[in-house]
Amino acid sequence: MNKFLVLFSQSYLSKLKAKSFLITTLIMLLAIFAAFMWPTISSWLSSNNKAVKIVIVDQTRLNTAAFFKSDNHLKFKNFTGTLDQADQSVKKKKADGVLLLDQNASGQLTAQIRTADTALELNYQQQLDHYVQNVNQLFTIKQMNLTNEQAQRILSSHLTLDQHTMNTQQEGKSADSKTKATLISYGIAFLIYLFVLSYLSMISSEIAAEKDTRIMEIIISSSSPLIHLLSRVTGILSLAFTQIIVLAGAALIMAKTMNHGEYWNSVQSFFSTVSAAYFIYAILFFVLACILYTLIGAVLGSLVNKVQDVGQAIMPVTFALMIGFFIAISGMNNPDTLLIKVSSYIPFISSMIMPMRIGATDMGLWEAAVSLILLAATIIWLFLFSLRFYKGSVLTYTSGSFLKKMKQALSLSK
Repeated sequence: MNKFLVLFSQSYLSKLKAKSFLITTLIMLLAIFAAFMWPTISSWLSSNNKAVKIVIVDQTRLNTAAFFKSDNHLKFKNFTGTLDQADQSVKKKKADGVLLLDQNASGQLTAQIRTADTALELNYQQQLDHYVQNVNQLFTIKQMNLTNEQAQRILSSHLTLDQHTMNTQQEGKSADSKTKATLISYGIAFLIYLFVLSYLSMISSEIAAEKDTRIMEIIISSSSPLIHLLSRVTGILSLAFTQIIVLAGAALIMAKTMNHGEYWNSVQSFFSTVSAAYFIYAILFFVLACILYTLIGAVLGSLVNKVQDVGQAIMPVTFALMIGFFIAISGMNNPDTLLIKVSSYIPFISSMIMPMRIGATDMGLWEAAVSLILLAATIIWLFLFSLRFYKGSVLTYTSGSFLKKMKQALSLSK
């Protein structure tokens, strides 16, 4: 146990204090901070922070201009003069544009934005277009002789389509719940791809560096291959989980404290429709994926003689991760395809796909349990194989193909 703790602390603490780890974590923290601060940052970077002044010339005779409400970006003002007078106010820089509202022969609303020299910036055009679309709906409703309050009530009403299965007498997930779960699953798949690929390379490079400098022979002679394997795998996993906890904790603190807690309320509202079982399974799949690929990285790192060969060794695993990630992306539009169903049971990529099926379909949780058991069984088998294989692979310095090195490693481990 003492030898394990010594090797574990050496692997964990040395990388925890490494400048590369600290800089990478700091960059990720800054990226999270920038994401929360993006509305403020985008306003700083804007070429013009002043609100755009729009004068409205309403020729509909139905007081349509009253539907336009000013905000921090667009300031609306009803112009009582003629269109020519409104144009002159724009040319004299008293306003940024004239919004002309009128009706065509069939009584439908028409809208035109008139500016002096150049058109409005794209973001203002998009906001104004959104306003006009909403006002057009209100205008159509008003033609039915409804009051403004009745019109707003119709437009703000929202109906959720509930799912009910008659044979099982169960309530299925709503479309909104499935959509949110799909987005969360995409984030999980991306995190698995990002973290696993990073730490897979890290553990492979560490073991390959120890072989390259012949330090491996000294370590193995004073302990055992089993202790060395366990110390390196647990050290890298602890480092990965430390970084995840730091980043997740920082994100939660920022969400809670920034913008008067509005981000936190948005997060709670977003995750409220997703079940607790989904989060439990998602966390389990994420943890098991990290364990699986860390073991694979340790085995592949023990096969190479030089650090320069690590990239070639882990390339097949990288392709497997890419395939799983792209399959997960393809399932965002339709997670019920045969490809998604079959892939969700393949242990090496199921961690990126099964969480999407759990949240975005009405599958039984027993299917997720089967996939989880298959993944756990694969890890156990790989661990037992690694214990035997590692004894020979760490002391194998044969040049040649990986197949030749594996055969020699297996023969030495007998």
